Amino acid sequence: MLIAVVATDTGAYASGLAFGSHPMAPRISPKKTWEGFAGGALATLIASVLWALFVLGIPWWAGVVFGLLILGCATVGDLGESMIKRDLGIKDMSSWLPGHGGVLDRLDSILPSAAAALALYFLFSPLVVS
Repeated sequence: MLIAVVATDTGAYASGLAFGSHPMAPRISPKKTWEGFAGGALATLIASVLWALFVLGIPWWAGVVFGLLILGCATVGDLGESMIKRDLGIKDMSSWLPGHGGVLDRLDSILPSAAAALALYFLFSPLVVS
C-alpha cells in the first residue's frame, strides 16, 4: 500500500511540475493540476500491477483495481487536508518535518488509503492465499 501511495504522490508531483498547466481544484490547492493527477495515476497503476504480478503473484487486474482505489483515496485525502488548511488559513500543519509541511501533510494520502487497502485485502485474500 505504501508503494502505491508513494507512487501516486511522486508521479503527481513530478508530472505536475513538468507539465502542469490545468488546475485541478484551484480554490482548494492551486498547485495541483490535472496533468499531475494523470502522472500520479500512471505511476500508481504501474507500481500496483507490478506488485500484484511479481510480489503477490495475483492477476494484473487485481493490481489495476487496487491502484485505482489507492489513487482515488490518496487524491481525496490530499485535497481534503488541503481544504482543512485553507479553512484554517495555514500553509503547513506543523513544523515537525521541515520542508514537508508537517506530519499530517505526509499522512494525508496514507491514512485514507490504508482503510481502502484493508478492505481490498479481505476482498482479494482468496487470490493471494490460493
